[in-house]
Amino acid sequence: MSVPSPFPSQLQLKKPVCVFCGSSPGKLPLFTNASAAVGQALANAGIPLVYGGGRRGIMGVVSQSCLKAGGYVHGIVPRALTERASEHTPAPGSEGSESKSDSKSKEGQGDDVLSESDNYGDKFSTDVVGSMHERKLKMAKISQGGFIVLPGGYGTFEEALEMITWNQLGIHRLPILILNVGNFYTHLYNQFISSVEAGFIAPSNLSLLKLVNLEGGEDANTDESRADEWGQAAFKALDEWDLAEGAGYALDWELKEKRAGGKELNLDVESV
Repeated sequence: MSVPSPFPSQLQLKKPVCVFCGSSPGKLPLFTNASAAVGQALANAGIPLVYGGGRRGIMGVVSQSCLKAGGYVHGIVPRALTERASEHTPAPGSEGSESKSDSKSKEGQGDDVLSESDNYGDKFSTDVVGSMHERKLKMAKISQGGFIVLPGGYGTFEEALEMITWNQLGIHRLPILILNVGNFYTHLYNQFISSVEAGFIAPSNLSLLKLVNLEGGEDANTDESRADEWGQAAFKALDEWDLAEGAGYALDWELKEKRAGGKELNLDVESV
């Protein structure tokens, strides 16, 4: 599946980064404040933001922060979720702006962060797609700069774990940064370590993702006064990303057909 970039090519922006996060704000101000710092850091670095298209919760915070700092944002939302307030963000001139709804979502909580009155021009676009699978595939295709994981629920966990699995399978080899805001992901990372110890994950495959902590570790991670450091921590981790030697399976996922004479030709998946 070939996916064109939604961002202006003439601006020579850096490779887009996708942020996985909750459509609710969570109970701690630290979650939203750290997320705002991440959005601002991406904009300041000239890195476009790709996300799930929601207007509330951490989704709304990180996207609004990026836009207010002058960054570019592209949301991808399945059509079935356009009736859910937490998942649908109208954008000027976008397909999504035609399916506005005031109905509320049980999934998302908190006030709207982005609204129809916000006008960011061509810096903000929304793509309405047919399914959750198409949403994730487009996110992955566009986000060649990697993935940042902020606090969230089942959907956030599932998206992050699938991208880690794609790193393992060699479908892509991209940075996957799990920001341990408020030590939210400590238990999940410990589960990965338990799986290594139990023989289900190769030790080198722990490098398929990176758990990002602030300098100072767990105590620093919970310090509300240091919430604005999470943006720089994420950018630094992106810059330093590296995989351990031998990590993943290095499989060949290109679709090929062997012609007469033994010559292999790469095929366009869309045409098959």
